[in-house]
Amino acid sequence: MPTKKPRNPDHVRRRNTPQADNKAITKHLQDLLSPAIYAQSAYYRSLGLGYE
Repeated sequence: MPTKKPRNPDHVRRRNTPQADNKAITKHLQDLLSPAIYAQSAYYRSLGLGYE
């Protein structure tokens, strides 16, 4: 009779994703990440790799 291999819980696909539902946390994350994202986008475009 074949037996199942034991599953490693670290490799199981997570079905739930935590989300920041607190407005203060969301605003703080946007304030932290937006400048970096815009700077990275500008650098990408300066290299001629943009969608233009």
